[in-house]
Amino acid sequence: MKLEQKQLLKSWRDELGVMMRTHYVLSTKVRLLNYVLGVPCIIIAMLIASYIFFTINQDVVFWVKMLFGLLTLLMAILASLQTFLKYSEQAENHRNASARYQALFNGIDQLLAIPPKDEAALGEWCDKLRERWDELNLEAPNIVHKFKRESVEPVSITHEDGYQTAAE
Repeated sequence: MKLEQKQLLKSWRDELGVMMRTHYVLSTKVRLLNYVLGVPCIIIAMLIASYIFFTINQDVVFWVKMLFGLLTLLMAILASLQTFLKYSEQAENHRNASARYQALFNGIDQLLAIPPKDEAALGEWCDKLRERWDELNLEAPNIVHKFKRESVEPVSITHEDGYQTAAE
């Protein structure tokens, strides 16, 4: 394997590493947003159910009725947002994209460790990698504008040959 080919593969690996980490971080953030909407909804539903159960045969003060009416409205809004925004689905899509980028990343690592014997095999392998990568880029969820890839903390790895990879 020529030096230029090795450098190209290492730059591809670095780019895949950035995409892998970016989708993983987004998966974590979106999953947290799902909890931010879901947990209050569950707590409010529990409060409303308790209120109804304990006041079924009692005359309740007007402001308490209004408070629980507003809580019911809030619960409906939170549940609607959770359903509409589909944060759990988005988190899973980002997690899957991260895993697929990692598979490509690991494939390049393996190729660098065990290079093919001839140029034709290397060319064929690189063509297949580019096809898989292009397909993944089309299928992967978008990275929101507010979350740029550069915001992922760089990870530095030093390999046996002295080459150091770092996310830019």
